[in-house]
Amino acid sequence: MLFNENKQLQWISELYQLGQSGSFQENSGQGYRDILRFILEGFGADTGSLTVLDNECYVIKSGIGLPEEYIGRSISDQSAVIRWVLDNRRALLLKGKIDQDPRFKNHGPRSGSRIPAAALCWPLISGQRSIGTICVNKLNEPSAYTEADLESGQLMANTIALAIDNMLLNIDRCKHIQELVGADRQLQIIRRRYEESEKRLHDILNSLDSVVWSMEPGTLKLLYLNDAAEDISGRPVRDFFESPDLWLSIVDPKDKQNVENRLADLPTIGSRKLAYRIIRPDGEQRWLYQSMRYVRDENGEPLRIDGITADITEHKKAEDLLKQRNTELQQALTQLQELQQQLMQSEKMSSIGQLAAGVAHEINNPIGYINSNLTSLKNYIEDILELVEMYENLDSVCGDAERIGSLQAFKRQIDLPFLKEDVLDLLNESLEGAERVKKIVQDLKDFSHVGGDDDWQWADLHACLDSTLNIVHNETKYKADIIKEYGDLPRVWCLPHQLNQVFMNLLVNAAHAIEDKGTITIRSGTEDGGRVWIEITDTGKGIAQEHINKIFDPFFTTKPVGKGTGLGLSVSYNIIKKHDGEIRLDSRAGEGTTFRIVLPVERNEPGK
Repeated sequence: MLFNENKQLQWISELYQLGQSGSFQENSGQGYRDILRFILEGFGADTGSLTVLDNECYVIKSGIGLPEEYIGRSISDQSAVIRWVLDNRRALLLKGKIDQDPRFKNHGPRSGSRIPAAALCWPLISGQRSIGTICVNKLNEPSAYTEADLESGQLMANTIALAIDNMLLNIDRCKHIQELVGADRQLQIIRRRYEESEKRLHDILNSLDSVVWSMEPGTLKLLYLNDAAEDISGRPVRDFFESPDLWLSIVDPKDKQNVENRLADLPTIGSRKLAYRIIRPDGEQRWLYQSMRYVRDENGEPLRIDGITADITEHKKAEDLLKQRNTELQQALTQLQELQQQLMQSEKMSSIGQLAAGVAHEINNPIGYINSNLTSLKNYIEDILELVEMYENLDSVCGDAERIGSLQAFKRQIDLPFLKEDVLDLLNESLEGAERVKKIVQDLKDFSHVGGDDDWQWADLHACLDSTLNIVHNETKYKADIIKEYGDLPRVWCLPHQLNQVFMNLLVNAAHAIEDKGTITIRSGTEDGGRVWIEITDTGKGIAQEHINKIFDPFFTTKPVGKGTGLGLSVSYNIIKKHDGEIRLDSRAGEGTTFRIVLPVERNEPGK
């Protein structure tokens, strides 16, 4: 070794100072290069490398005579010499080519690198840890190094190992100090944020109208109480901290026992909600609504009771007022129901009034020919009576051929055979006309029947439709052809007289919607769920889109003033709803309108 003892001691001192200073931490690469250069100069080496343990991997930290790209790499399997030294924790002396050493057969130097003639490689051991290796190479002198160099170099390697380990520990210590400083700063930031958050929470709680509180279980000593307590109770917040029993003492005596019972069973129940009254110092009574929760720790031990108490005095007043209004509304509803029944009858009478002229016309026709026929019948009967009289006179002069001849002539004059035949026809027509009058009158009587809940019965809806069609015939016959497409319907449990009114309203509206001449189609059928349906479709002008949502509203009408009350469809809607049914509308302006009525076959009605 070329260095004397003083030089070595001076270098060791410098190496120690380097480990203690901050320069190694700031530029560790330069420190590793200085260490390697010192060893190369001491042993007169041409090339060398320094490997250090870094995050569980051995990394080439410095190299002289190595390609620059190898610096910072982990050692590979081709680094057989370094791997051998690390595994065996022993220094190694090599003379000659490495591939001639049986220990490193098939592990020659990297391609493109020069083969050293001699090499020394020492493990860097600190305590029980191998923290790296340091190697020096002589390129042209196979006998340049001896076992003595290997042994003396091991002492330097041990010193270097201690120095490097000390440097690394110093780096870790500095990092740890920096981390602690950063953590302390972060802790200060967290503390400041916590204080700001606590103040913000306190400000938020004090801005609430409700009392937020927390107390100890058992003693009921307050832990927290916001400022709203003073506004609600009329007493300073500090009084409640000084006297834990104050809150219970201001509870209305009528409610105090209930509050105490709820507090007593809170540990078992876990949470409670209750309403009670308190008395303020000025004697005013306040209604409070309180929600409280019993809080336990992870071991089940009681920690505190948390609660929120809100002033619901105004709500209570509103509730009492609402009860009063509900009573008034119920009375008004009863009156409205009575009025609705009157309106239904009024609408029915209005509809009947509109149809009166048509009904009178329908009755007038059969009555006309009944009267005419009965007049002719009277004349015929008079002739017959005159003939009978002549026959009676003939009885006394039965032998008078002249009279018999005049009798025969009169018989020919009055066409007695035709008279006998025609008198029967006249009577038949009279009977038919009378029957038609009877039918119209009966339908009108059925339609105008005032029904109630006691009139529920099984009815044939097709018969109801036919009866209604007969009533509205005068409204429809000049406007539309009636097309019936009846399906197979079962009898339905209903109020048939009210359904007749629905059918009449829809048929009259359909006729009024047709301006010139069109068709009204009536369809019927069944659907799933035990329900039947009736459809009434017209080819009229349809309903404007903006009116569709209002069409069932009371008093809404698109007819000119004086032509409608606006109650027909509203009454029809309520009748269908009364039957637990539906009435649906499909209308397009200029194309026509379809009303579809869906009814249950059997209505679940108590006592049916």
